[in-house]
Amino acid sequence: MKRKEKKTYWRGIHSPFFFDLARHLEGGGRYVDVAYDQGLVKAIDQIESLRHSLRRSSDFIEVNDCGAGSRVFKGRFREVKKITRHVLQGKKVAFALLRVLIFWRTQGRSKKILEMGTSLGLTTAYLAASGWDVETWEGCQQTANYARKNWKALGCEDQIKSQVGTFKSLMDDSQGGWDVVFLDGHHDRDATLAYVECLKTKLNPGGAILVDDIDWSKGMKGAWDKLLDDPHWNATMTWRGKGWLFNRVGEIEQHLKLRKSYISLSKFNKMKLFTIVFAAITLLMSTQVQAQGTKNQINTKSNAESSTSTAGASKIFGEMLVFELNGKTVVKVSFDPIMDRMGSDKVALASSQQIAKFNFQSIGQALNVLSSHGWMVEHVWTTMERSGAEQHFIISHEVSKLSPASPWLNKNKNKGTKG
Repeated sequence: MKRKEKKTYWRGIHSPFFFDLARHLEGGGRYVDVAYDQGLVKAIDQIESLRHSLRRSSDFIEVNDCGAGSRVFKGRFREVKKITRHVLQGKKVAFALLRVLIFWRTQGRSKKILEMGTSLGLTTAYLAASGWDVETWEGCQQTANYARKNWKALGCEDQIKSQVGTFKSLMDDSQGGWDVVFLDGHHDRDATLAYVECLKTKLNPGGAILVDDIDWSKGMKGAWDKLLDDPHWNATMTWRGKGWLFNRVGEIEQHLKLRKSYISLSKFNKMKLFTIVFAAITLLMSTQVQAQGTKNQINTKSNAESSTSTAGASKIFGEMLVFELNGKTVVKVSFDPIMDRMGSDKVALASSQQIAKFNFQSIGQALNVLSSHGWMVEHVWTTMERSGAEQHFIISHEVSKLSPASPWLNKNKNKGTKG
């Protein structure tokens, strides 16, 4: 029977061990107990600079694939830039693993890690930057040579022990003694189960296995389900398509599925596209509504209004901020506080106060309400904050410079009637 995983954010975890692990994986910023010295910051900058260069590289590698094959590449000759974009671990994942390893090192744990699947070696360089003893295995000689060239460019070649061969042969010859094993190669159900079974006796007490791409295929999903049913692993956690396996002796059985604290890039791009399209439609609707309102105003305005209009027109501004919090969309609308003192239209002022108190459930609802009250979208942009994507809307409402809210208007009216 498959064990049920509990879905949770890192803040909702009660186990001290899993809470520390999860907050360093997903928390970031002030929530982690990691000191970033200048050497570490420089190492990360160098790795990401190399990643940027590899994404534009024209190099090819003749790959001898000893694993389950590739969905991206069809032949043996593979472009380095495509490997960098589609195969390597992203910066967020690599940086999260770096934070966890540094935290575990400060907790007095031993520090020996095995990476099964070197690829171009950028994730390996992140692991080496943590200060752990890093051993990495790769099935393809040409790929391993390219990785060594990258390590030499980064200056971390001496911190990494690299071996080439099939995982089975290397594991049979190894004495083990690892604290963490990152299984990132040969994504096959039977092979994954065999490797994990063999690693049980080669891990140090309290060690962990991180299995990558558990959602890559039906076979890998089946392998993860099988591992969840293994009583040896009484503590597991799923994280960003990867699975952590722990043998926590003497602790209560726990199986967690850690939710993302950050918006994925694909979701961010969809949100950005939706924002642009929706903002364009709303802007068009607002323009039509304003044009119709202006036309009606011209047809019905009195002599007093026409004299007031000669003073010119101005705009009042506000901002709408949209972001996600705990899986829910949050919409906040705020207005320039100078509106209360500049003699704005009573109607515009009242509508802004009413809108600011409204609890919007979605972007669409907020834009519809703003449009119906004569507010137009001026500018739209999106920023990536630590907690995720934030969408900013600058909104405006056209008002008279002299309006019923201003005592000067009444004075001018009186002068006009006397003259």
